[in-house]
Amino acid sequence: MRICLIVRRVNTKAGGIAVYTRNLMKRLAKEGHEVELSPPERLFYLLWQFFKVPLWLVRSRCDVYHAVGVIEGIALPLLKPKTEKRITIHDLIPLKHPRKGLKGFLERFFIRLGLLSARGYDIVYAVSHLTKVDLVRLGGISEDKIRVVHQPIDERFFTVPRGVGKFKEQRTFTIGYISRMDYHKRHALLVELFKRWNNPSARLLLAGTGEEFERVRGLAEGDKRIKLLGFVPDGELIEFYDSLDVYVHASKYEGWGLPILEALARGKPVVVFDDAEIPNEVATFCLRMSPTSFNLELEKLFENRKQAKKLSILKSKALRTLLH
Repeated sequence: MRICLIVRRVNTKAGGIAVYTRNLMKRLAKEGHEVELSPPERLFYLLWQFFKVPLWLVRSRCDVYHAVGVIEGIALPLLKPKTEKRITIHDLIPLKHPRKGLKGFLERFFIRLGLLSARGYDIVYAVSHLTKVDLVRLGGISEDKIRVVHQPIDERFFTVPRGVGKFKEQRTFTIGYISRMDYHKRHALLVELFKRWNNPSARLLLAGTGEEFERVRGLAEGDKRIKLLGFVPDGELIEFYDSLDVYVHASKYEGWGLPILEALARGKPVVVFDDAEIPNEVATFCLRMSPTSFNLELEKLFENRKQAKKLSILKSKALRTLLH
């Protein structure tokens, strides 16, 4: 079977959708399907969405078309009405946690346009039950059309032996967070909370880039315990996680939460905040903490590191069962 994937970018810096796309390509190839990718977005989103993709769709001949994100597949139902169409929707962040200004308006516009288009698809894949509920409630998509398919992580996160990690310094208690620095990811909140924790042995590693990077760097200035690593390439992710004693995912909302799963697979205790929307399938493996008691709870983890590590390794084994 010839399957066409509509995807903007597949490089590591493109985030979770790119990881999902690469995993999907491997799965389809393993099943014996022929996979063709849409032309990549290189310069300008509107040029890609309303010129390059429609032109490619008109010329392409595939048995199945699969859009890997909600805004990737806007044009497909109009140009291929009779062909089998599938779409994966990861989250509805711009609608649930809207950004202010023109950028926020444009994000919401394209998300709503994508949801309207998604109603014309044969199958809508949601990466979690939380996303499925959002699609029904906010997107008006029929529940019968939606299938929940959990996004797996690369097998290497389970199989590579656990090590110390090159980011680890001796005799430190290291907390880490890796994510694109967007407004809803709350890096600034994590920095502010950490700075109030008077523990000279503690360190905070923040991996990622994005629109909030300069703001976060300004907040961290003056505290030598905080280190901004910038972009961590895919080949160094395991070393990053292995450097940590605790992984804290401060995000306000996740459609799935790949970094959470990757940290869990490496046997790390994972903390999320109790006011965050995290899919139950993922949150069940995490420690929930209130921002108001965060430092007190961290101190408990600091004092009981060995016990927390043993418990996290057991959770890692249970997680592997969920994802296979």
